[in-house]
Amino acid sequence: MAAAFAVLALGLSANQGFGQTVLEDLNEDSKSYVLTLAGLVGKNTFQQVHGVLTLASSPPGSQHAYVVTITGWPKTNGENTFVWNSEDSLMESLLGRVSCRIVPSASKPPNMHFFYLSPILFKGEGMVTQHEGERLRQVRKEALPTQITAQAGELTLNFTGDQVTGRVWMSGYDFTQKAPVRYQANLQGTLSRELQPTPRRGRND
Repeated sequence: MAAAFAVLALGLSANQGFGQTVLEDLNEDSKSYVLTLAGLVGKNTFQQVHGVLTLASSPPGSQHAYVVTITGWPKTNGENTFVWNSEDSLMESLLGRVSCRIVPSASKPPNMHFFYLSPILFKGEGMVTQHEGERLRQVRKEALPTQITAQAGELTLNFTGDQVTGRVWMSGYDFTQKAPVRYQANLQGTLSRELQPTPRRGRND
């Protein structure tokens, strides 16, 4: 799939303190934070999942002072990663703290997603054999994560110096599994060089 990314637009009027705290030395186009995620999706826990958060000045003509993009790393659609888009979220910010909440829209679904390996991908077609463990490992190696569109969710970020911490939760419906699923994670990151993730591709791509 095309590279996915999430955008949190940081409003100028409510964001003077935040900009002074985090972006006062933003002399280049952007800053990037390498993230580590740990949490729960469905019934499965995960840890040591990575992502990238990029902090940048808004382009000319934008109604916001700054933008933040978040995506998985090294694959944008890697297992247990997420993306967020502030165009479909309600945001509040004060100094180094940013909070966003998904705002349902009747015109279009929110452009926010999370990715996980749907349980149905592991379902066998016959009797369980002694090779079941090997089959499951092969499925995990080759399967593309299922993209779940978030129907509800919140994201909170706290910037302090060269560090960022936060948490996120999202819930949506897995049309492959035909069941609702919830994603939640804590995140922490450190300022680093700018990174460009790419989509994970399947065996037959």
